[in-house]
Amino acid sequence: MIAHIKHIKTSGTIVRSSPFLIRRLLRAMNFRRARTVVQFGVGTGCITRALLGKMRPDARLISLELNPVFVGECREEIHDPRLTLRQACAGSLPALVEELGLGRIDYIVSSLPLAIMDHELVERIIAASDDLLAPDGLFLQYQYSLSQRAMLERRFSDVRVGFTLANIPPAFVYECTPAISAAGGL
Repeated sequence: MIAHIKHIKTSGTIVRSSPFLIRRLLRAMNFRRARTVVQFGVGTGCITRALLGKMRPDARLISLELNPVFVGECREEIHDPRLTLRQACAGSLPALVEELGLGRIDYIVSSLPLAIMDHELVERIIAASDDLLAPDGLFLQYQYSLSQRAMLERRFSDVRVGFTLANIPPAFVYECTPAISAAGGL
């Protein structure tokens, strides 16, 4: 717990996501069709485990986590051949997609604390996410405020916002449709 508090700048919280928040965050995902899922921010691994528990046997989960404590814990506790875990910034996603030959991403699930991150880095991560999503993909993000809503609405073609009180603290869930789908794809 002390290690988690020490790294609050990268996690945004000291409490793991509740099962209610996780269900709310993942409910828009069609796991029957999802083949490539990217996760920003592994944290304690509760969302990672939920994703792996619902994903197809032939799907891939690419998880990026900056905090070495969380990466180490995840490597010790989660052993699944579908998981590729990298200690890396979400801003490195374009290079990682190229390195792994991923193509379009079906879903991006983000736990990044956007409100306390560098604005230029957030803009770069969101732009890359939008660019790399499949036309029928989604960018899913939870936050503890609506402070990033306008930025997400500027980038994505449609942003739906949900809310759950059943989390500490209560959380907003964003479901963002990529701009490419509005233009009919690439």
